[in-house]
This record gives sequence, C-alpha cells and structure tokens, in this order.
Amino acid sequence: MDSPDVLALAHRLTPLLPGRDLTCDLSDALGHAGALGADFRPLWPGATFAGPAVTVRTLGPDLGGVYRAIDLAPPGSVLVIDTHGTRHFAFWGERTTRAALERGVRAAVIDGACRDVTAVRALGFPVVCTGTVPQAGRRGEHGEVNVPVALGGVPVQPGDLIVGDDNGVVVVPAAEARRVVGAVLADLLPLLTGAS
Repeated sequence: MDSPDVLALAHRLTPLLPGRDLTCDLSDALGHAGALGADFRPLWPGATFAGPAVTVRTLGPDLGGVYRAIDLAPPGSVLVIDTHGTRHFAFWGERTTRAALERGVRAAVIDGACRDVTAVRALGFPVVCTGTVPQAGRRGEHGEVNVPVALGGVPVQPGDLIVGDDNGVVVVPAAEARRVVGAVLADLLPLLTGAS
C-alpha cells in the first residue's frame, strides 16, 4: 500500500479519534503489536493524530535530517524521528513546529527530547516524545530521511500508518493498514450507528 492509500485511511480515522481509544483497538487488531512503549508520552493531553510516516534517522545532535524531512513531508504526514536514544539534546521545538505546521504535517513522534514546550502546546501541534530538555540540537547537514527506523524497538517504515491518542502511539505497517483499519471500523460501526 502506498502513502496516498495510507493517507486516505488516516482521513477515515481522524474524525473518530477524539473521545475514543483507537490506538488500543488498532493494537488489538495487530495482535497486540505495534504500540510504542510507555516512555513515549504526548506533550499535552487530548492530542490525536493519524497519518503516513515520514521517517528521520539523526546523527548525533544534528537536526539537518529533521529539517529535510519537514521540507519533504507531504501534507497530512507524521514525522517519526529516531535519535538513537539521544537524551541530552532536543530534536523538536518551536521552530520545527512552525515549519511543520506550514507544510501541513500532522504530528511528530520522537525517540528523544523536545523543548519549547509552552510554545508547542500553544500552537496545538501534537508531539509525542520521551522527555524534554532545554538544550537544542544543532542544525547541520547530517541525518537520513525516509529510511527504515525503530522507535523503542518498534520498526517503522516510510509510509506506515502512525496513530496517536492519550493512550500512546501505534505503528500500523502500510502492508497491513487496510485490513487493520477495516477491522477496527467494522467493530466500531455498531457503536457509531447505535445498533447492537
């Protein structure tokens, strides 16, 4: 399944996200797989998102790959940033948030830290990360975009469906997205229509 198909599935899920625990349903439909661990937390409660992954693998504290990914990201995508567990530098903040919003990016999921928390929250941009630090990374030229990455041991391929809510984040492999989302929507249909 290519990214436009995944984006269409994300559009079907997005209106259902507020007030529901769809990440739980998706993880169940995946056989209790695909969920990032409990150390990945949203910066603010109530943030929901769904979209195809644009992946980044950083090198040291270099933000070059992050900015390239923002420039390349199609509207509706979710940036997935693998920092190799770097915790001393922030790989996301107010500037990256503003740039991502201009591109129509839906969210950022980071195996690493964020900063400028007050500004990011005020902008209403969903960020899921493993912590916060005041020290920014450096904008250089290194990092890879749209390559396979892993966040907390969960593999993510470019174009995979990324869904987030207050429960956490689930990665639905693009090849399974139609089946998994279809199963979840079929289970929800009676609830949505009031049928029993």
